[in-house]
Amino acid sequence: MNRIATVRAVGPLALVLAVALGANLMATAQPAPQGPQGRPLMRALRGGLATLGLTDDQRTKIKAILTARKDAGTALRQKMRTDAEALHDLASAATPDPAAVGTAFLKVKANRERARNMAEGALDEIKSVLTPDQATKLDGYFAAMKQLRGRHAGRL
Repeated sequence: MNRIATVRAVGPLALVLAVALGANLMATAQPAPQGPQGRPLMRALRGGLATLGLTDDQRTKIKAILTARKDAGTALRQKMRTDAEALHDLASAATPDPAAVGTAFLKVKANRERARNMAEGALDEIKSVLTPDQATKLDGYFAAMKQLRGRHAGRL
């Protein structure tokens, strides 16, 4: 068989294998974790707090802080999701309106800033419950996590 005939015979086979592999991956994919443990910031916060040797009183106060912020966080996440979908829809239109896309982008950017401010406020409030040594350890934990995340950011 010559080279062109071999390529023509292998091409459809490769396509069939790729489709089968993709279908298999989709069928076996695990859903994203739900609840507070499924969110990266909450996982990092729980991991950091677990290293501090918290007292029962501190645990109770931290739980109250997180509970008080839960509804606002849920509402903001929903708004972020809705606004991100709207931006995607506007940008994916056959002829996107630049002004509408820009406005939608600014909404998404403002939502991210609100989320960042909310997280920083909660973290500051949590740190007020900690001893100075515990707060320093928590800051070190977050710095280490940030450094690790930076190292792996370029990998696929």
